Amino acid sequence: MKTLIKSAGFALMVAAAAAPSASFAQAAPSTLVVDINRLFADTASAKSGQAQIKTKYEANLQAAVTAYNNSATTLNTQVEAARKVQKPDGSVPPANQKSVGDAQNAYQAAGQRLEGLQGEVSNVGRYVQQQILRAAEPVIEQVRNERRAAIVVPKGSTLANDPAGDVTATVIQRLDQSLKTVSIALPQQPAGGGAAPAQGAPQGR
Repeated sequence: MKTLIKSAGFALMVAAAAAPSASFAQAAPSTLVVDINRLFADTASAKSGQAQIKTKYEANLQAAVTAYNNSATTLNTQVEAARKVQKPDGSVPPANQKSVGDAQNAYQAAGQRLEGLQGEVSNVGRYVQQQILRAAEPVIEQVRNERRAAIVVPKGSTLANDPAGDVTATVIQRLDQSLKTVSIALPQQPAGGGAAPAQGAPQGR
């Protein structure tokens, strides 16, 4: 009888050791993931921002690119023309010097205009992303709380994840209800200050 009791007791000890305790299971952290790139591409607010940016900037960007390319072609033409009349001592006629100089100035000016416009578009794009992230934060926190998860991380920061933990679709659905459009009007800079620092936008697109 004692042998049977000891055997039964040993079996219970083995079973208890093999199965995780309830308290340990509850304490184990759970992680959800959200694909930030999809928030910046697939939400109604992102599509609103993209459409507004295209309407305001696409034609101007195309014109700036065309002007830049044309100025490069003109510069190359003037440099080649000057090369053909270059004297053995390396000098070129004053008229050719002026043509090359004017072409260089036009090329630099076109490049600056294009760079400035591209920079403005980039700033507007980051501002759109900031608005989306700010609106997404309470939505993500709500989902995390409902799922009783410990943390939510960007999908791009994980090497692998369980598809069941990807709540991107849920976040997009709820975000579309709370934020349907965004502004592309950059906030006014404070007087005497430089560019305001970007806030919290991770890698986009």
